[in-house]
Amino acid sequence: MGIGETTLAWRCSFFLMFFGFFIMIASVASSYMAAADIIPNRERHMGFWDLCDDTQTFGCKDMIEYLRSIKEGFDWVHGCRAMVIIGLIIQLCSVFVSLYMAYMVSGTHIGNLITAGGAIISVVFNLIGGLVFLANAMDILETTLEMDSDPSWSFALLIISQGFYLIAAVLLIFDACRGN
Repeated sequence: MGIGETTLAWRCSFFLMFFGFFIMIASVASSYMAAADIIPNRERHMGFWDLCDDTQTFGCKDMIEYLRSIKEGFDWVHGCRAMVIIGLIIQLCSVFVSLYMAYMVSGTHIGNLITAGGAIISVVFNLIGGLVFLANAMDILETTLEMDSDPSWSFALLIISQGFYLIAAVLLIFDACRGN
């Protein structure tokens, strides 16, 4: 068996997982998980790794160093980072398992179920890590700046990528249940 002999459902799920993985990396790497407008067209934004100010002198600070400087706890940052990184590793493994199973003569149905299970578990890890980080980051921005903060485009990418993974998991389960 080869990729040319796979079903349309498998191909669509692989496409969704592949792009979902890269969208998730972009989401985690950016510093725009939460943002607050300081003045019009200027904002302070937080990501998993940095806190940045968009002012005339653009500057970023490490999240942990910033939280230490304002005397805030930072264990939640390490926990959220760990959850998201574990989720990304599981997602990468699920992409490789899916690709490997496409080349096997037998076992594609169990491979689809293993890949779907990994995708669902990774979505849970990523959503918990992302939502806890977002809630705490928005709280930090609101208390330090004394103004409202909102989720930013990076959080939207996180949700979109996890939606891709859930759809891919459903397609893989459908393909495994429908198989010969």
